[in-house]
Amino acid sequence: MKIISYVAAIVNEKKKRLVCVGLCLMMGIITVSAQMKLSLNPEAGTKYEYHMETLQNIKQNVMGQEIPVETEMSGTYLMEIKNKTSQEIQVQLTYLDITFIVTNPMMNIRYDSKKPNGNPSEMDKTFEKMFKALINSPFTIVFEPGGSVKSVTGMEVIIEKMIAAVSADGQLAAQMGAQMSQQFSGESMKNMFGQVFNFFPENAVKIGDSWNVENTILMSNINLGIKSKNTLKGINANKATIEVAGDIDMDMEGGKLSGKQTGTMIVDTVTGMPATTEISQNMKGSIKAQGMDIQMEMTTKTKTSAKVIK
Repeated sequence: MKIISYVAAIVNEKKKRLVCVGLCLMMGIITVSAQMKLSLNPEAGTKYEYHMETLQNIKQNVMGQEIPVETEMSGTYLMEIKNKTSQEIQVQLTYLDITFIVTNPMMNIRYDSKKPNGNPSEMDKTFEKMFKALINSPFTIVFEPGGSVKSVTGMEVIIEKMIAAVSADGQLAAQMGAQMSQQFSGESMKNMFGQVFNFFPENAVKIGDSWNVENTILMSNINLGIKSKNTLKGINANKATIEVAGDIDMDMEGGKLSGKQTGTMIVDTVTGMPATTEISQNMKGSIKAQGMDIQMEMTTKTKTSAKVIK
């Protein structure tokens, strides 16, 4: 009888283990197959420190001579969620710091609001005046829950301040101010933040699902089209990992560049805020300028991060 009881106990224990394993497997299947709706959903009143940095390398081949241009631009914003409804999210952004560095064989420009240039050139001083107008200057973006930008307001006032800062510095400064006013226009901000936040799927998704996203950016004489395939690779502790891969085309006056876009985003599944993103774009092509064919290769790497602040 003792032997029978002992055997029965062993069998019961194995049954318990099998049941436990079965439950674990079922939970794993449920976790993998569970669908969720990803959208931009931050709480009204929440504040974020949002940082964006872009490093761009351009190689131009002109009559057999390679001319490299490297541009580094970064900025930190105070991002305040002012209001939220089921149709839109109103966000106020304020520049906290900005860095702008351009290096090429013909000129070097350096501005860093955190590290003043100890020996600035006249061009550096001009850019410093313009960029100082950006610091602590707020503007407002209205997003749709899907991440697309409905409107941008407030940049007009900032641009006026930038141009006024260099109005007495001559014709070259005026031309530089005009170029910066295009780069920081409301439409440019709409394009930039739309590209960063417009990545959500229309429907609920589960791990392994993919969806397509298209963005079109119009800037002066440039038409930039991006077609991406986004894939939900995993979810861990309310953080979704999304893999990005797609095609990118840049049509401009006199030519065209084409290439690929790849990257990874870590997104908060509750708020929809991208905690971190790393996106790389690689394009090649040619343009005609002053009767010459110029071969061009462009590599752009963009990183962003967002964290809640008190």
